[in-house]
Amino acid sequence: MRAPLWVIVLLILAIIGIGVYGYFTTPLPFGLSAVIPTPGGGNTGTPSATTPGAPAGIRTAAGQPLVLGATNVVVQAVQRNQDLASSGRSGPAGSFTVVDVEVQNGGSQPLTPEMKDFRLVDDRGRVYAVDPEATRSVNASNRRRVIFEATVPPAGRVDTLLAFETAADANALTLRVSLGYGEVELPR
Repeated sequence: MRAPLWVIVLLILAIIGIGVYGYFTTPLPFGLSAVIPTPGGGNTGTPSATTPGAPAGIRTAAGQPLVLGATNVVVQAVQRNQDLASSGRSGPAGSFTVVDVEVQNGGSQPLTPEMKDFRLVDDRGRVYAVDPEATRSVNASNRRRVIFEATVPPAGRVDTLLAFETAADANALTLRVSLGYGEVELPR
């Protein structure tokens, strides 16, 4: 006795659906996260009650953690119109916006952010990239680690400064972070 074709097709679709659901669920059920790596990392920690997070894909206020899968990003402070070449600093000339960022890795794999993962956008839609020389300079003068030259270890966190050369008339700046599951915006 042979099963009808529609039953076989239904079983195959159910298996594929369960597989896709399981792959994007972090952590995987039944201890499978130790065997199968997923986009969000292995054992992700949930934010504690003292640091409420926002779901991925929405805006959150500065100082609040953004949950990007196994990664949390927190903007600690923003300094506008900084001249990194003045007062004995060895930074480049220009007007910079310096963003104090904490990156937390709740996954089981080291996290290696790249400069392209961070963009600053103003109210006119102009996009500013991380300035590598200014970022190195401001981190060196504040004795901080440049996050692009090392990794964030599992269950670790790194405080770093990001420098963006912005226009003098740039207002309502938003930091866009694209790590893990996609793009999340932080006001100012």
